[in-house]
Amino acid sequence: MKDSACHPPALLLRSMKRFGLMVLGMALNAVALQASGGWTLQRGEAWVEASVSYLQYDELWQQSSPFLTLQRPVTDLGLRVYAEYGLRDNLTILGQLPYRMVSTDADPVGAPDFTDTLPNGTLNYLGNYRLGARYRVLNRNQTAVSVQGIVESNNSDLNQITGLQTGFDAWSVEMLVAFGKSFPQSYLAGHGGMAIRTNGYSEEFLGQLEYGVNLTGGWWLMALADYRLSFRNGERPDCNTRHTGLYVNNQEALSYGLKTLVPIAGDFGLSAGVYGAIMADNLPAAFSLNGGIYWNPRFGREAKAE
Repeated sequence: MKDSACHPPALLLRSMKRFGLMVLGMALNAVALQASGGWTLQRGEAWVEASVSYLQYDELWQQSSPFLTLQRPVTDLGLRVYAEYGLRDNLTILGQLPYRMVSTDADPVGAPDFTDTLPNGTLNYLGNYRLGARYRVLNRNQTAVSVQGIVESNNSDLNQITGLQTGFDAWSVEMLVAFGKSFPQSYLAGHGGMAIRTNGYSEEFLGQLEYGVNLTGGWWLMALADYRLSFRNGERPDCNTRHTGLYVNNQEALSYGLKTLVPIAGDFGLSAGVYGAIMADNLPAAFSLNGGIYWNPRFGREAKAE
């Protein structure tokens, strides 16, 4: 069902309108609720999180006029299992398995931005699963610095008739340098790097800053700023995904978010987040809500020590 015979228009990151009102979920889907920064788990420690995200939209950020109105509103419901495990005190492996349920409404809105209307439909399938590792190279004066590499698989599905897609039609490799600085009741963390994709997708620069505050006990509140910039060196055809905005080429964003981690019992807790954009390109303009449950056990020597 995947085809490379269609070609999308190129757009630039410019729009500054609707400041703070438009939120993009897919731009932050891979980092929505997982830990940030240069820290690694202790040997034998694990972090497992199951989460759900919800996004409904009928507009896309773009440059030429601030927003592109879609013919059919899109609903994107995502399920995700994310896990980390400490092989050594300075080496953590990580993986993610997403499942996406995307659909378009039965009733078109008659948007003037398109001359044709695709059939409505539903597509439920795996997203791009991810596997990687984080290696800590510095741990001094409450500061940690790590390097991280992630491979993202090309295993998603695409329906060209409806324009629905559950992930990038490409393999990708992410290479990041991350840091974290601890304070008595807070922390500052971030990362920077790039993503390389196959199948005509452009490479991307990725950057993020996050500040977290310990409100009480193990309850954390975090604010983040995320930057995603396309190198615009690819010629990936859109294959009708321009009608839905799902995983098109040259996606960019300057975005922000709020998230929280709340312990509930033992090693279990709840996570929640909401994410927004100051400006973006080729991404949905709509509110995205995320929530889940996490498990943070320790095995081996740590478990025995306790």
